[in-house]
Amino acid sequence: MVRGKYKEFKIPISLVVMAITLFLFVLAVIDFFSLSTLPINFQSFITDLGGWIYYIFVLSLVGLLYSIYLFASTVVQRRKFEELIYTDSKATFVKSTKDLDLISKKLGPSFRKRYENKKEQLRVR
Repeated sequence: MVRGKYKEFKIPISLVVMAITLFLFVLAVIDFFSLSTLPINFQSFITDLGGWIYYIFVLSLVGLLYSIYLFASTVVQRRKFEELIYTDSKATFVKSTKDLDLISKKLGPSFRKRYENKKEQLRVR
């Protein structure tokens, strides 16, 4: 397996973490306001947790915020990469080489390969 291949899956991973933490966050918030609105299964689950619901609330809030940040930053980086890579002008490409190099390292091997192929295509060192 290519080193850094996990970077290719940042968006799906962040979406799964976002869904799980959002579910736990909503459960904790509902517990804080009114436990009777939850179904019986969730009521018994939350009452079994006892005082741990506060820790779950804090951890789910942190996890939710981090996964939203990770998702948004990855989407922004991919859009910027696509904007910068689709140019036929060698001068424009050379000006954006630093940005493309940094972004391609952050996004993973397939983006790095596309960047290297574009450099070869435009004959940039």
